[in-house]
This record gives sequence, C-alpha cells and structure tokens, in this order.
Amino acid sequence: MTHRLEMICAMRSRRPVFPGGAEPDDAGDGARRNLPASTLSGDRFWCGPEPMTRRTAAGLGLDVEVRSELAEIDFGSWRGRTLEDVSRSDPEGFRSWVAEPSEAPHGGESIEALLARVGGWLSSCAALTGRTVAVAPAMVVKACMLHVIAAPATSYARIDLEPLSMVVFVSDGDRWNLRAIGDRR
Repeated sequence: MTHRLEMICAMRSRRPVFPGGAEPDDAGDGARRNLPASTLSGDRFWCGPEPMTRRTAAGLGLDVEVRSELAEIDFGSWRGRTLEDVSRSDPEGFRSWVAEPSEAPHGGESIEALLARVGGWLSSCAALTGRTVAVAPAMVVKACMLHVIAAPATSYARIDLEPLSMVVFVSDGDRWNLRAIGDRR
C-alpha cells in the first residue's frame, strides 16, 4: 500500500514580489508542453488556492481540487512588495525573518508555522494510496522536503526550486521518503 505524491512547483511572477498581494498576470499558460503527459496521470489532483497556482494547474490541463493546506505562506504586510523594498524599509525585520525561522515580522506566518502546517497535511496524506499530483507554490514544496527528510527549519533557504520543477515523495502508510527531484521542462 503506497502513496506517490508528485508535487509540481507553481509558476511565479516574472516580477519578484512576496506572494499574496495583487497577483500579476504574467505566468506562462504554456505549462502543459513543459511536462511529459505521463507525469499528469493520477488518482487525485490538487492545487493551492492562489490565482498563480490555479493558473499553473489549468495550464497543465489538470482538473484540480483546491486545497487550502497547499496555500502559500502568509507574508502579512509584505504581500505584493519586492524583496528590495522590504529589505530597505524594514531591514531589521527582513534580517530576522531570514536568520530565524520562528520570526514573522511581517505579521503573517513564520517559516516554522509553514513547516508545521505542511507537516500536518503530509501526515494526513500518508495513509492514502495511489498517485496524487499536487501543484503548489515552491515554498510549500520546500517545506514538504524539509519535513520528509527531518531537516532543521534553518535549511529552508538552502533549497532552490524552479517553476514546474517536480518533487516526488512516496509513503508506505507510516512515513514519507523523498524519491526524486527534477526539472521536467
């Protein structure tokens, strides 16, 4: 009895901003041609609630169920702002957020809170069988990776995932294993 979870990183804005503000409409709709059709089969298809994530799933030709557990981290007052703007206007807050995963100077969700949310979701999915394809923001996929390999929250900033990258996890019903990481474009 195994469950294969294939997580696809959602497209992101060409303009680097903290997600959650007014969503720019610049994600490519040609996502389908970037993934082989064989990776798109499954028993269930899920995606996060953000417009960019839903557009990515639609571009992949997926008929998905929107799952709030796959939501992007809540960046609070930093939503829609550029990294440069935040680091310039709130340098201490920005430094504390980068250095300490328990901090949430923006008033939203900390990295540790994201890891706890995603860890709880993964635990609830472990008993499923078959194949699940989930489109989620890269931050959610990274949180899943850290949870599965039991890495410290401080490792979060050491993982880079490109849009449409796929990370595969497999559960035997008791625990998850990281099976593969790949850029499927």
